[in-house]
Amino acid sequence: MLLESLNASLKVGDPSTAQGLCEEHLRLVPNDADAHRYLAQLCLVLGGQERAINLAVRATELTPDDPRTWSDLGRVHVLLRNLPEAIACFQKAVAVDPTYTDGWHNLGIALKQTGNHEQALDALKQALLIDPTRAETYLSLGNLLVEAEQLEDAIACYERAVAHDPHLARAHSRLGQELLQRGEPERAEALFRHTLSLDQNDAASWSDLARTLEDLGQAEAALSCYRNVLHRQPGHAVALGQYLALIKGDEGLAWAAQVETALDGTQRSPEAQALVGYGLAKFYDRRGRFSDAARAATRANAGRQQAAGRFHREALRTRVDGIVETYQTDFFAERRSFGIGTDQPVFIVGLPRSGTTLVEQILAAHPLMHGAGELPDLARLAGQSVAGQDIAPWQAAYQLTDEMTSRLLAHEYLRALRRNAPPDCPRISDKQPLNFFHLAFAALLFPNARVIHCRRDAKDNALSIWMENFNPDQRYATDFADLAFFRSQYERLMAHWHTALPLTIHDVQYEDVVADLEGQARRLMSFLGAPWDDRCLNFHQQERAVQTPSRWQVRQPIYTKSVGRWKHYAPHLPELEKAFARSDHSA
Repeated sequence: MLLESLNASLKVGDPSTAQGLCEEHLRLVPNDADAHRYLAQLCLVLGGQERAINLAVRATELTPDDPRTWSDLGRVHVLLRNLPEAIACFQKAVAVDPTYTDGWHNLGIALKQTGNHEQALDALKQALLIDPTRAETYLSLGNLLVEAEQLEDAIACYERAVAHDPHLARAHSRLGQELLQRGEPERAEALFRHTLSLDQNDAASWSDLARTLEDLGQAEAALSCYRNVLHRQPGHAVALGQYLALIKGDEGLAWAAQVETALDGTQRSPEAQALVGYGLAKFYDRRGRFSDAARAATRANAGRQQAAGRFHREALRTRVDGIVETYQTDFFAERRSFGIGTDQPVFIVGLPRSGTTLVEQILAAHPLMHGAGELPDLARLAGQSVAGQDIAPWQAAYQLTDEMTSRLLAHEYLRALRRNAPPDCPRISDKQPLNFFHLAFAALLFPNARVIHCRRDAKDNALSIWMENFNPDQRYATDFADLAFFRSQYERLMAHWHTALPLTIHDVQYEDVVADLEGQARRLMSFLGAPWDDRCLNFHQQERAVQTPSRWQVRQPIYTKSVGRWKHYAPHLPELEKAFARSDHSA
């Protein structure tokens, strides 16, 4: 009866009345452990932290054999950030009753918050062994597996969460996010729409849906979603930045003026400053306001650098030194029997914004080919191969010492590569540009694979990277001098691969492609052993999803306005020309 009355008050948003009901009940029944438990949670909501602890402790004293009292005391400690005490309480709850699923679930969550991921996984799995229908536990387990980069298992957990509780909006949202990362925007779109059907005020899901629609080439629908976010949260950094980057005409002028004022102030975090600044830079660039675009991008990169930290050049130099010294011609000759014989994978590599998306779009227009997008799986498998060994992922190929393991890894990669491809497709491309760091690993898995290396004018390439909202981990992208150094190391590594790597490498210059599309496309087809098909010239007419910053450019016919683009910015960004003025950027 008491619990029903409390729930009725809470349902209408009245915790004070619920607290009064609890207190009145305890005056009549002072040793009611359940009432102590309920009142402890209410006191936390209303700000009575010390009293909440005292009430929760009293509940355990009244019924020490009730796992609920220990679990609720643990929850109080969690909310007060007393995690060691919380873990002890949850452990007591499951010791009192090993079948108490809430205790195992709460223990797993608390262990995760302290960084004990292995124990957290064990606790959550124990909860699901007892009750395999707990959607919240599947959701929490999925989140842990994402952090462990076990993405397929994580997606399976989210799918179970959705199946067991179709009304759990967060499960639909998380599943959508991971499917989007895996290159399945159509499925992700349906999940985000379902989430919004459950909660139309969920700004994060509106933003996720907008991003998905951008990947699908639906600009107006994406803009509508961003407007929905900004209507609910006018300062939402992701939505505002993407809206400004995408909007055409005069509609965004009012927002741009407001953003200028906000960026000059201090009310935004450095990361929010970056997100909005990159969008504003694109807004001005599209309108030919290059001075304003340079100023906005400068502030964006300053914010990103402050939030993410500076690039460490020596770490990159050491990495490239190690790769060059380790992977010589004889290394591959000694392992010529490793991997599997298929020549299906095509690795498209190069610096970001060097034309990799354009090349993949040309290939994907051919009926015998498929573009898988930017897959994380080669780097992921390299990392997992050396997990727990305190060595860097670039050493994965060196640590690969037997043929059977190389073949198992190759088949695992192929599952990811073929996931959305037509059956029996002869060629499938993976256009993760930075896979040039992992080509030794690729060569041991697929000794017959092909590599397409995309190049672009150094200054145009650097400017395009610098003005783009890349992953914060790409710290080299925020400073022209760092970009010049990164390029010099990349060029050194690619020169080494040209001489040492057993895989065939085909170089493609972006400027040559835009100047002679058919000639360069025919060269690509010849390199891949494919018959010519005129559809390759109409690559922009494809309806396939494109999940890179170049998503809008490759939906247009070939154009040359990006060639020499840096010259528009030369008067406003003298540091760009200075950084690339020297022939040697290794200092």
